[in-house]
Amino acid sequence: MHKTKSGFTIVEIIIVIVVIGILAAITIVAYNGIQQRSRDTQRKSDIAQVAKVLELYYTINGKYPSAASAGSTLNSGWAQTGDGSWDYLVNLLQPYGSIPIRDPVNTANMSVLNSSSVGYGYAYFGDYGTTDYCANGELQTYLLAYRFEGLSQANNLQGTCGSPAVGPYSGASNWRVAK
Repeated sequence: MHKTKSGFTIVEIIIVIVVIGILAAITIVAYNGIQQRSRDTQRKSDIAQVAKVLELYYTINGKYPSAASAGSTLNSGWAQTGDGSWDYLVNLLQPYGSIPIRDPVNTANMSVLNSSSVGYGYAYFGDYGTTDYCANGELQTYLLAYRFEGLSQANNLQGTCGSPAVGPYSGASNWRVAK
């Protein structure tokens, strides 16, 4: 009597390993895309929330807040999550509603406005308090800048912005309101 050997050949094992590797790669790519879209959706929601709170602030005070005392490293007119000056804005707007403290990724010590090196965060420009941007009057304009990961960058520019104009910044998404 002859014994038959059962098992897989090396070619069959290699084919199974290759198929498993391809399926794993597809799953990882799909998962990363889902995470990016999720963070981008969170950014949209965060910026809409900040805009609502800023409009309430404007309704009560007749002007938008200045970011001049935020101590930003970029300049005295910006508050950014990347350098921690955003905390000033969060505290200032606390009585009017809550705004997000950080971007879902929040790259520290990098500006979202810098198109040469990608940073993720939120930035708020609310005039210097002494400069008339967009030729609409002091503190009558603000700009929120942020960056998407998976979506195309977007510009939501409301109102007329004359000279000197603030934004929009290329490489970033911009939400600007000029009264």
